[in-house]
Order: sequence, then C-alpha cells, then structure tokens
Amino acid sequence: MEVNENIIEHYGLTESDWNITMGSFVPENMIANGSFLKQGSISDKVGFVKSGVLRSFFYDDNANEVTTQFYQSGSLVISFDSFNNQIPSMENIVAVDDSELFVISYQKLKELYLSVPVWQQICKDMADRKSNDLVARSVQLQTLSATERYQQFCRQYPEVAKKSALRHIASYLGIDIATLSRIRKKK
Repeated sequence: MEVNENIIEHYGLTESDWNITMGSFVPENMIANGSFLKQGSISDKVGFVKSGVLRSFFYDDNANEVTTQFYQSGSLVISFDSFNNQIPSMENIVAVDDSELFVISYQKLKELYLSVPVWQQICKDMADRKSNDLVARSVQLQTLSATERYQQFCRQYPEVAKKSALRHIASYLGIDIATLSRIRKKK
C-alpha cells in the first residue's frame, strides 16, 4: 500500500504505527470476473483498490443483476453488514477487470485495533464517509434526471465508465440500457 501522507498526518500515526499497519495488509491480485465476496458467504476481509475496478451486486426476483456499488482505484471494498456483524452477505463483489488490492482479514483488523488504536477512528471515519455517499446516492436517484445521473457518474467514476458493461452502469443508475444508450449518443 502506498504511504498516504494525509492519513499519517491527520491521524498522527508514528513510523511504528505505520509499519504495524503495513504488516497487517497483504497484496491480492484478482483476475477479471474473479470473486472478492459471494452472496451467502461471510465477509472475512476488507480491501483497498490499488488498481482496477470492482462492483457489487445482488440478484432481484427475476434473477437480474442489480449493481449497487463500484469500486475504483483508491476505494475501500467492503460488505459492511456482513463484515462488521459476521453474517452472510446479501451481495456479490467481483472484479470488473484485472485488479490489485491490499486486503486485511477480519482477525488482522481486530488485532490492528489493539496494536494501533487510532485505526478504530480511521475505520469509523471511513464508514461515515461511505454512509454519507449512500445517502447522497439515494438523493441523486430521486432528484436528478437520468442524464444528470450519468454525467455525475462519469465525473465520479471515470475509470468505471470506461471499463464497465453498459448494463451494469444502467443498473447502478436505475435506468434501462436503451435510455443509457440514448444519453451516451447525445454526449
């Protein structure tokens, strides 16, 4: 994991804290369509995306994939409910393309909380940001037009917009693929 000076400075991590942190994460390479988490499994790891794109989805009553989240470089990959409560996941998380991550297991994170206590605050802050992002996404789905949602998506997820299938983007935006195709042609 590349040293993030902002995290070190903001949270006052010492060199020792950072060395312990770095020893807790391991690199994981994923191939396109590889699974980070399968629905029904208990999430036992959290990842930070170094490169590549991942997405989370579930199946609706008609067995259609409903994309709920994309993860691009710099993103935290986690199934919050499954990981935090150690219960079966309701979602799948897969690599859209070949991806590199740094992962920490559930057990290693608990150990990191004890050896570098500031990680409890770091993780709380990350969870708060994710929660705020979900609220903002909910508001956008209700208040923005399909065109505005797509434009905002392209600004927020430029890497994802290039690499993901149109049907996944359309599903994430809550529009049908024909509408997304029309929007893209106008652009």
